[in-house]
Amino acid sequence: MPQIHGNSPESHAAVPWYRRIQWWGWVLIGLCTMIAVFAGTFGIQAMSVKKQEAQAIGAVRSAVASGEVDKLPNALADMQQHTRKANETTHNGLWNFVATWPGIGNDIHAVQKLTQIVDDIAQDVAPQYADMGMSIMSSELLADGTINIEPITSQYANFVSANDSLILQLDRIDSIEEPSINVVKDLVDQARSATGLVEETLKRVQSVVLDLPQYLGFEQPQTYAIMAMTPAEMRISGGLIGAIGTLTLDRGAFTVGDFRTNLEYVKYGSADVDADTQRLFKDEGPLYMSYDVRDLANYPTTQGTAEAFRSIWGKTPWGKSVELDGVVLVDPVVVQTLVRLTGDITLPNGTVLNGDNTARFLMNTVYTDYSVLQGDEYFGVVAEECAKALTSTLNPQMGAKLIRQLLSLARHRHCSAYSFNPPLEELLKDIGFSATVPTDESHPTIGIYLTEQNPSKMGWYVERSAEITRICTDGAPDKYHVKYTLHNTLVEDMVGKLGWYVTGALPYNEGASLDKILFYPPYGGEISNFTVEGTASTPQMDTLNAAVMYRSLAQIRPEQTVTYSFDVTTSKKAASRLAIDQTPTYTEEASVKYLNSCRVG
Repeated sequence: MPQIHGNSPESHAAVPWYRRIQWWGWVLIGLCTMIAVFAGTFGIQAMSVKKQEAQAIGAVRSAVASGEVDKLPNALADMQQHTRKANETTHNGLWNFVATWPGIGNDIHAVQKLTQIVDDIAQDVAPQYADMGMSIMSSELLADGTINIEPITSQYANFVSANDSLILQLDRIDSIEEPSINVVKDLVDQARSATGLVEETLKRVQSVVLDLPQYLGFEQPQTYAIMAMTPAEMRISGGLIGAIGTLTLDRGAFTVGDFRTNLEYVKYGSADVDADTQRLFKDEGPLYMSYDVRDLANYPTTQGTAEAFRSIWGKTPWGKSVELDGVVLVDPVVVQTLVRLTGDITLPNGTVLNGDNTARFLMNTVYTDYSVLQGDEYFGVVAEECAKALTSTLNPQMGAKLIRQLLSLARHRHCSAYSFNPPLEELLKDIGFSATVPTDESHPTIGIYLTEQNPSKMGWYVERSAEITRICTDGAPDKYHVKYTLHNTLVEDMVGKLGWYVTGALPYNEGASLDKILFYPPYGGEISNFTVEGTASTPQMDTLNAAVMYRSLAQIRPEQTVTYSFDVTTSKKAASRLAIDQTPTYTEEASVKYLNSCRVG
């Protein structure tokens, strides 16, 4: 039998693998294991810190949004617990040890300072705001259609003190040394940019609280026009104006006046328009618009609508001696939301409107089943009944829920407001309640605005949807491909069975939605490479009020579809994904689908 020598292949196979590793190999394995465990532990703790901070914000946000004052103490305690835990984690032995390392230490110090500042705000400043909130919310703010502002104004000194404390804490962020790691640097930069925004917002809210008596008519009555519009006949910011009522604030008491039909205003003429609007909508067809009160939602900004309406308001017998302080635009989706909140409405003919069928009734049924005069009458009845129910039942909890829902609806242009009082208007604009064309580089938005050129109520039948695909790039600016589709759901066989008031008055376009469409690029960005499928013109560059946009005319016949495809490049300052601001649809939220062209893995 042959002998097996120690250095032969057979001898190596007989020795276990772990005995073949030299001593220095075991040292390397041990070091790698320690580094892996260390890095894993540190990474898990970093994720825990992020989670704790998110939970801290969520705890208070949920309580404030509910409007239930009894939830605030527990929410505050939860927030303080989460921020304290996050701060303790970033100051434990492991983090303090890593903070001594060259290169990375400065970044760890930055995170430690941030969590300390957040915890100090939660422990020392947030309770001041919570005490004010509980005091205000536990008071009787609303009774018999009157707002009691004393609980709010009496907190002004405390509000100023809390703001000063918060600003002092936020100013500490500026003392943080500039980090070198991109993730930490972005975090600190976001905190610094938020500091300026918070300070500006606090000052503005502080000014609003100080001026609240003026806004609520304690110095002199305030009058706002409530303009009811219908996206069934699309205009840029909503739809044709069907009725106009008033909201008067007089020493805290708010009264909703009678709604007048648009025909009562038409006799008092049209608004003056700028040269671009004259050219695009008055001089060019197919619909040569008059810009009487019916067309006043055909401005891309709420300011444009407000200023145009004020010029007509002053010519009316009921308006010439009453100063107009602003306007509020609402559509049937808003009315449906109010009905859902305040309770069902029974019309004179016995029809019951609720939180599910009101929008359909006001945008379709009222035109298909009733005469024009009945439709205008019912629109006013619904608006008045809804307003009366709101003024008689509104409480702080309902108010918080209503504001939250209205802000969501405002993002989709179902409602908006404009005040001729500059400080109040700035606040309305900041919270997204005063609509504008895209003006924010950091939050890129494309504007897509439609004007119905076939006098009809075809907007109800046109389904609109968008598909946004992000195109992978190595960095800023971001690039996207957008498909915007309009589909006419009206069945061809139904065209002859519906009246001209629904299907349209233009010959050869019965049942067709004939739309001028304006495409606005994101602020600081651009739109390019338009292609069109269906009966529509390729968008061409033009201007409106000194803003560049692209315009097209689309004819969408029954059961037909038009699709626009184009590329979008955002500003290099973009900090969020591309959004769409568009003429409101008949649903609460527009159909927008996001896709990603980037490969995963």
